[in-house]
Parts: sequence; structure tokens; C-alpha cells
Amino acid sequence: MADSKNVEIATKLNDSRMALMTFFDGLDDDGWDTAVYDEETTWTIADLLRHLVDAERGMTGMIMQWQQGKDPVPADFDLARWNNRVVQKAAEKSPAELLTEFRQNRINLLSFIDTLHDEDWDKQGRHGSLSIMSIEQVCNLIADHELDHLRVMKEAAGES
Repeated sequence: MADSKNVEIATKLNDSRMALMTFFDGLDDDGWDTAVYDEETTWTIADLLRHLVDAERGMTGMIMQWQQGKDPVPADFDLARWNNRVVQKAAEKSPAELLTEFRQNRINLLSFIDTLHDEDWDKQGRHGSLSIMSIEQVCNLIADHELDHLRVMKEAAGES
């Protein structure tokens, strides 16, 4: 049976993803090109999806390494530069391709969470923001990060 922490975190992640997917499902082709001003950079809604795809993939890989006692993020990591470069590199991917990756990333994260034991949640490492965080904090951050970007995208799209 799954630990209560695993269920709690998985529920939060599922709730944030459902809200985000509801928004994405409501976009027409032009909606993906809506300009969003975020983190001092103008990105479109499609660009924010590119960012979210990479962020979840990266954070999942990072916490998997933390569970094994590794700390893959260098002390001089530049998160803003990384994020901008990732969006540029994924510019040719369509929203449909990105959504497929997005769904797979969540499957991978939830599968990893299923393997965690109580003692794993407190394991720590350096996040891309250079903050030292625990696996539990990063899992919560992934859900909060999605909801923060969802709020910004809704504002840009004229939704409340």
C-alpha cells in the first residue's frame, strides 16, 4: 500500500495537472501564440508549455539522483539561461508533440513517487534555483510551478 505522503503528493500533482490540461484543451490554434510576459521574457503559451515540459523532466531526473545520494546541479548553474535556451531548442515542436511529452513526464514522475519510502522524502540536493531542497519540496514545487504559470497564461488569454 502506498505511503500517505506518496498519495498526498500524487494527488496535488494530479490536481495541478488537471487544471493545466483543462486550460490547454480549451485553446484554439491561435491561442498557443498568445504572448505571455513571464520571468522578464516574452514567451507564448506554447513557449511556457515548452518550459514546463523541460522543467518537470529535469526536476524528476534531479530528484531521482538525489534519492541515490547524487547532487547533479552545479553551484554555478544559471537557471534563467537554461530556461531560455530550452525554449529556443524546442521551438519547432508542436503543441501536440509537447503535450505528449508533458503527459509522459507526469507518468514518469508519478511512477518514481510510487517507489519512494518515508526516509526518501527528506533527501536533499541543489535545485536549479541553487536552493537546497528536499525531494518533498521539489514535488510540491512542480505542482505549484504549474499553477503559477497557469495563472499567468490565463491572465494573458483574458481568463480569470
